[in-house]
Amino acid sequence: MTTVYDVPPKELINAVAKKLQNEESIIIPEANLYSRTGISKENPPTEKDWWYTRCASILRKIYVTDVIGIERLRAEYGGKRDKGSKPYKASRGSGSIVRRAVQQLEKAGYVTRIKGKGRVLTPKGRSFLDNTSNEVMKNIQEYYPELKKY
Repeated sequence: MTTVYDVPPKELINAVAKKLQNEESIIIPEANLYSRTGISKENPPTEKDWWYTRCASILRKIYVTDVIGIERLRAEYGGKRDKGSKPYKASRGSGSIVRRAVQQLEKAGYVTRIKGKGRVLTPKGRSFLDNTSNEVMKNIQEYYPELKKY
């Protein structure tokens, strides 16, 4: 069976984002319509479906790391803060975006919480990602038949 590790991340995230757009419980909150994604960004995202892409990316990160907390996810989506003439310093990404995305993924049944440790994928979430990666692999092999595995 094809897993998340067998397909390119970009193609997988795009495919999962398209599927998440059909989920009723995953919608962009009004509070995050015009918010920046972190301190290192000057403007809000320009893509219309950026929320679904971020949710798909969070799902993939939880799959790869097994158990991950909100603070670690914020660090994953962070960047460098421009401090003028001082050297850049690492900063975390937006906490509200990560928190609300994970809460919506929990409501959809893809993620569950382990008290004191963080978030982990449910069997439904794991099979959702594995099935999507299988579809992505079939699409890749359709265009490039000489590739057996990524």
